[in-house]
Amino acid sequence: MSQHWTGQVMLCHSSGGMTAAGVGAKAGDVPGDGRRPAPGRPAIEYYKRVPVQVREPDPRSPAVAARLAGLIARAVPALQAEPVGSSAVPNLAGKGTIDLLLPTPAERIPAVTGTLVRLGFQRQSIPQRFPDSRPMLQGVLRHGRRRYRVHLHIVPDPSPEIKELRGFRDALCVDAALRRDYEQLKRDIVARGLTDSVEFTEAKRDFIVGALRRLGLRGRESDEER
Repeated sequence: MSQHWTGQVMLCHSSGGMTAAGVGAKAGDVPGDGRRPAPGRPAIEYYKRVPVQVREPDPRSPAVAARLAGLIARAVPALQAEPVGSSAVPNLAGKGTIDLLLPTPAERIPAVTGTLVRLGFQRQSIPQRFPDSRPMLQGVLRHGRRRYRVHLHIVPDPSPEIKELRGFRDALCVDAALRRDYEQLKRDIVARGLTDSVEFTEAKRDFIVGALRRLGLRGRESDEER
C-alpha cells in the first residue's frame, strides 16, 4: 500500500483501507473534544513511565492522533506527523499509547526537537533512550476524561525506518492474521511478566523484524548496521 502524506493524518479504517482526517486547525481553534487547555497548563502534560498493560482498542485514538498532529503542525508548520503503531490500527489491542512518526530533515532535528520540547513534550530519561539524531519525545494529552500517553518519533528524512514504520502499520491494517498474531504476542509478553517498556519492546523485536523481512522492508544487512 502506498500513501502520500501531506496535510492530513492518514488513518486505517475497518475495511482495511486508509482514510484522511484533516489537521489544518488554526492556533485558536478548540481541540477536538471541545475543550481548551486550562489557562497556564500546557497542552502536552508530564509523562511518567508505568508498567505496560495490553489495552483493548480505543475508537477515540484517531481523534487524539489528529489533535496531536494539529498541535505539531502549528509548532513546526513545514512538517507533518502521522500515526503509526498499534493505536493507528483498528481492532488491535496494545499499550494504549499514541505513536506518531514525524519525518524530519536530519539537519533540522535539533531545532525541531527544541521547539517540541517547549510545547511540552519531554525527552527520554532512560539509559536506553533513542539517540539525539533520532529522538523519541514523550508526553500526555488530555482528551475528554482520559489522559493519553504519547510517543513522538522524530526520524531523519529520508531514512529506511520511515518506510518500515509505515509498512508495518499498513500491513497490520490489511492482514487480519498478522494483527491476531501480533496482539497475542503482546498479551503473552505481559503474561510472562515483561512489563517494563524496554523489555516489552525488545521481546517484540524478532516478530517485527520477521514481518518486515517478509514485506521486503528489511534486509539482514540492515540488522547488522543497527
